[in-house]
Amino acid sequence: MKYYRIGSSFLGLALLISPTVWAGQKVEEVRDMAPDGHLLLENVAGSVEVTGWNQNRLEIKGTLGDDVEELEISELGNGLRVRVRNKQGSHNIDNTDLYIHLPATSSIEIITVSADIEVTDSEGESIALQSVSGDIDVSASPQRLEIESVSGDVEFEGGAPRSSVETVSGDISLEGLDGEVEVSTVSGELSLRTGAVARGHFESVSGDIELDLAVDDNGRLVAQSMSGDVKVILPALQQAEFSAQTFSGRIHSDFGEAGKIAKGPGSRLEFGTGKNGASISLESFSGNISLGHK
Repeated sequence: MKYYRIGSSFLGLALLISPTVWAGQKVEEVRDMAPDGHLLLENVAGSVEVTGWNQNRLEIKGTLGDDVEELEISELGNGLRVRVRNKQGSHNIDNTDLYIHLPATSSIEIITVSADIEVTDSEGESIALQSVSGDIDVSASPQRLEIESVSGDVEFEGGAPRSSVETVSGDISLEGLDGEVEVSTVSGELSLRTGAVARGHFESVSGDIELDLAVDDNGRLVAQSMSGDVKVILPALQQAEFSAQTFSGRIHSDFGEAGKIAKGPGSRLEFGTGKNGASISLESFSGNISLGHK
């Protein structure tokens, strides 16, 4: 384990005195890392940029904020933990900006509060990112993707057989996700453009949902919103059992004709084409539903 302490130095694991890093000073560190290793990184404020490369080592560069007490780098199972520790009692935490290169096939886990997160050129087993107010931008192709944000926006481009994305008020913009996709937001705008999904579940409370995709044979697509609009664009030859319903909004469909519910307000559409086993279900309580084709 190796530490950087602001204002003092102390012993690491090998009883070697670590160099002192003053607040605001640049950091440059290198560690060996297995191709399938795991990185856990924690930073409160500032930014984190992670890029995959073809070398079996972790490289850290950046600048520490004035409120940093120490930068902790330690072994963690089959990987490394990088932790920015701020002084206790600090209320206005200065930015710490970190720029990291690691093996492209590594797994990545990053936790921040207000720090922005950017991940590029990663194709490892998993990417798991959490932030409160920082924006998250990913261009990668992991096997599993998990993103959670409160008010920060989320952008993704790439691919992942399994993915889960959640925000409260942050907007979500996704491109290229396929396989099993689960996305939810409270008031953020949600958009996805991709090829085909096997299982897709999309939810919002007041945010609009816009999907441009196809549904695999025997696949299932569900999109639900309380007051937001739901717009889905499919291939013209998409086969599926279609169902759409809204309480006070309107339904527009290129795949079948919507009718008024016999008893009570609202509109409903039920329509089927082909026998590929796919199903598409769209719901909005007060928002409009649009089901179109390319």
